[in-house]
Formats: sequence, structure tokens, C-alpha cells
Amino acid sequence: MSLKTIPLLLIIGGLVWLGAEYAENRKRPSRLTVPTEAELSTVSGKAINARVIERKSKKNVLASRFTELDIKGAEGIVTVRVGEPNSERVLTGLSGETVTAKFDPKDEKAVFSLSTPTRQLINYRDTAAYKHKLVEANSSGYTVGWIVVALGVAGLWISRKLQ
Repeated sequence: MSLKTIPLLLIIGGLVWLGAEYAENRKRPSRLTVPTEAELSTVSGKAINARVIERKSKKNVLASRFTELDIKGAEGIVTVRVGEPNSERVLTGLSGETVTAKFDPKDEKAVFSLSTPTRQLINYRDTAAYKHKLVEANSSGYTVGWIVVALGVAGLWISRKLQ
């Protein structure tokens, strides 16, 4: 392997990393935003049905797992998604109960707050804090890509100076 091979691989790898980050952000731009409570949509009504959804990749590997909850309100049946950091256990025994859900319509109707008249099942503050941490972790992807590209360019420059 020559001195130029590793820097070229770093440059190509960094550019692929940046391209993947860009594609993911274009596909789901709402994944890097935390909506305020005022930006959330609200639905109230009877909880009808809850079901666990498991999405698998092409290689039959679990890609995501969440729970869908159907709420029959004045607008008809609205299906919302309960996912991380909340588990499907919060929905146990809700069938037929009156619930109020606040969800993000831009992010696959992800629930940020869920309550019954007597108790709070999912708290907006906890869900928003979890998503905020997730946003911070994901936002470093561009930084890593640019660092790898810079290391490749520096390595290429050093290998040229050594020859």
C-alpha cells in the first residue's frame, strides 16, 4: 500500500459520510428539531387500539420499533406514534379511556405528551429533553465527516512532501 492510498481512502470515506448525513437530513428534516409545545397538534378522544410496529431492514434486521395508538376524536380516528424514550407499557390498559395526545405532525405524528383526565402518562419535558440529546448527538455527524476529509487532505499533503 502506498503512502497516498490511506489519505485517499480517508477523503473518500469522509465524503461518503457527509453525503449520508446530507441524505438523511433531506429525507427527514424534522429529526434534528425539537418542536415547542405550541407547535404540537392535539387530539382528544377515546383510545381505541394500540399495536407494536417493528420495521426491518432489507437484511431482516430490526431497524425501528414503536407503538401506534388509535384515538377516536371529533375529527375521526387519528393514529399517533409512541416511541423512544417511552415504551409501549405506558399504553397498557388505555383501551376505551379518554386520552389527550400532543404530537408532532411533521415527525410521523410522534407523541410528546399523553394524558388521561386523572394522570400524565408521557410528559412533554422528558420527551423533549430526550430528543434534544438525540439532536445534539446527531449534529456531530457533519463535524466527523469534515475531520476525516481534513485528515485525508493533510495525509496527502504530507505524503507529497516526503517524496
